[in-house]
Formats: sequence, C-alpha cells, structure tokens
Amino acid sequence: MDFRSRAIGRIPKLSRINRPEDLHEIEFVDGLAEVEVPIRLLESVPLKHAERLNSPRLDRVVQSIRSEGYSSLEPIICRVGALGNWVVIDGGHRITAAKRVSQEFFTNLFREKVCGLTFILFQTPMSYSKLRSKVDLESDGPDRRHSEKPASGKKRKRRKRDKK
Repeated sequence: MDFRSRAIGRIPKLSRINRPEDLHEIEFVDGLAEVEVPIRLLESVPLKHAERLNSPRLDRVVQSIRSEGYSSLEPIICRVGALGNWVVIDGGHRITAAKRVSQEFFTNLFREKVCGLTFILFQTPMSYSKLRSKVDLESDGPDRRHSEKPASGKKRKRRKRDKK
C-alpha cells in the first residue's frame, strides 16, 4: 500500500523561543506550529485562559512535576486568537503547575524540574482578525475612521420603567 499519496500535509519544525522577539517569527505550516518556550520566558507569551485555580487535580500535577520533572512529550494545545493571544485549549493545569514548581527553590536545588514547555499552535480563519482590522482602520486615515456611521443607523430606545 502506498501511503505517499495519502499525506495530509507537512509537519511543522520545532521553533525555539530564546528571546521575546522570537514570538513574532514563528513559522506556521498548514496552520500549525510547534513551539518550545523556556519557563523563564513564559511571562512574555500572550497566553489566555492559562491560569487554573487550586484543585485536587492541580495538586496532583504539581506533585508529579516535583517528583518526576516536566515532560514535554504531551504538548500544550493552543489556538491563535483574534488579537494574537494564545488561547489554551488543553494544558492549563500543566502551565500553572510548571510555573509553581519552577519558582520553588528547594525543589530545583539539584536539578531544574521544568526547563521549557512545548506548545502546538493552530490558526483559524479568525486568528489575528482584530489586529488586521485595526491596521486597516489606521491605514485609512483618521478622517474616514470617525466619519463612518454605526451599522444599525438607529438610536437605542429607552425603556419606560413602571413606577410602583
């Protein structure tokens, strides 16, 4: 059986982020990118919905990373949002746990438990859409941007409240 004719697409190469400026140079292949971010640069990544509250599940993930270290064999899945933020789909507990463990002094005394996190990013048709519309408005000039009327063209009606 010949599997070459059934190939879906190319596999994206791993992009390593070494400085915050590298976040703008991520190469997407067929809408996908694999990105490795060091834990020290995680604060510069535009993550959305990444923080998780205390729960028994989060405690188990923290304990697992403390004892075995963080494994990037199961990457964190994110989609690129309309403003360019990375919206976490799967892996929010791992992000929160990795941040907590990386800040513990005695846990990391002899060996760093968390070096970096691996992300799989995917783009949708709405990715960067709000950023593109802002750029389009700015390129049109200030006079056109403010002269446009609202889409509905109607004023809002105020409701009369019953006084009882």
